[in-house]
Amino acid sequence: MAYKLLRMASRIFGFYLFILMIIQQGNLSGQSHFTPTYEIQQAYQCATSLRLPFARQWVERIRNNDPENLLVELIENYIDFFELFIEEDEGRFKHLEKEKDKRLSRIKKGDKDSPYYRFCQAEILLQWAVIRLKFGQKLTAAREVYSAYILLEENRKYHHDFILNHKSLSIIRVLSESIPGLVRFLFGIEGSIERGTREIEHLYKGSGDDHTSMFRDEICVIYAYILYYQNNRREEAMAVLDNAFSARNINENPLISFVMASMAIKNGHNEKAINILKNRSKAPEYIDFHYLDFILGKLWLNKLDHQSKNYLEKFIREFKGRHYIKEALQKLAWYYLIVENDTNRYDFYIKRVLTEGHALIDEDKQAQWEAMNGNRPDTMLLKARLLFDGKLFEKSYQYLKAKEVLFKKTSNQTEYNYRMGRICQEMGDYDLAGVYFNEALSAQEKKSYYYSNSALQQGLILEKHKKYKEALSYIKQCLASSPDRYAISIHQKAKSAKLRIEEKIRMQSP
Repeated sequence: MAYKLLRMASRIFGFYLFILMIIQQGNLSGQSHFTPTYEIQQAYQCATSLRLPFARQWVERIRNNDPENLLVELIENYIDFFELFIEEDEGRFKHLEKEKDKRLSRIKKGDKDSPYYRFCQAEILLQWAVIRLKFGQKLTAAREVYSAYILLEENRKYHHDFILNHKSLSIIRVLSESIPGLVRFLFGIEGSIERGTREIEHLYKGSGDDHTSMFRDEICVIYAYILYYQNNRREEAMAVLDNAFSARNINENPLISFVMASMAIKNGHNEKAINILKNRSKAPEYIDFHYLDFILGKLWLNKLDHQSKNYLEKFIREFKGRHYIKEALQKLAWYYLIVENDTNRYDFYIKRVLTEGHALIDEDKQAQWEAMNGNRPDTMLLKARLLFDGKLFEKSYQYLKAKEVLFKKTSNQTEYNYRMGRICQEMGDYDLAGVYFNEALSAQEKKSYYYSNSALQQGLILEKHKKYKEALSYIKQCLASSPDRYAISIHQKAKSAKLRIEEKIRMQSP
């Protein structure tokens, strides 16, 4: 009898143990986690190649098959980020903004011990900060950048070996270095171009591990941009991208097409940029990236080519966003003025600048300024500028040099000296460039774009020749000016140059 009772108790105990195991397995499978599975990686690749419909399909599959994988929240935010960044639809912005808070709430219920816990929150905040800048919400964007910074610094503290922290920390550091010191102090952000560059370089060189491999392309682009914009290491920046992306990558990913074309233009390879943008995939699975047509329109305009008109008109007709509309109308006006010598069409398009688009960025503000000014640009100087922008330096130089006498003691003399300085600079004749820049500066037109940029460019030339103290003097001259156009862009470059040069002077000191 006792034996039967023991056997029955054993069976009951085994049954309960079996039930307990099932419950425990159920609990484990139901626990939230951050795992870069194959499905997550596929969704990410589709999002970052702008195949957003396919990305959404992968997200739906993940939510059905792996509902507790919270990395899907970050991937879905990538999708919304690229949609809003490229299309600039204000209605969609207001709708998708509500999803951001829901995603953050879901992530906060996840595994707090995972290195992705804070990382995902920070990435979502940073992506929304960029989008907010597109829609003029600067204060909210600043708060989100600061919140992201705090999260990443905490993550660095708790997960020091999680080097993916440096992906966005590097950007925050190099950009915050050029904002006013008081703002950095109030926000408590440790800004440093040198440190930010070191962090992203470390990540770039070690981006083959399990955590970073998925973000490899993104890391390469960030590293290249920091090299170019904050360190003035242009050739290295282009080399990073050339090594990272094959021709197939470029042609089949409009986002990489944009990055490669932009860097090619910055390095003076306009023909390369034209070929990249012409050969990019236009398959229906990609969302429309109208801005690439706008870039092509400008590139053809710099060659004084009739194809410019088609691309500019297409952008103006099809793009429904906020930015570059005014500039596109201005460029189309220039096309008719310079290429077709049609002043009536110039007047028609430049008047449209006053009523269409938004004057939020430097390029659109400059177009608005020209439209409000009411004076047509000097056709000789404008033609020389377009040839210069098209990297046809010798042709631009010969054209302007032959007309030098026409600009003596005229209101356009400062612009003439500035443009000749820039042409000589790009042709490598730095001494002659310096002569023209100093002529432009002698006019003391401190509210003129040409004065400010002459000081900046002369400072960069002297920096290149390691005359750091003289270079710093010109950079400070630039920062003390108040250019009527492109003020943000010029002063941003000058601030980065000032920090760079001051560091080089410190390194030279005994």
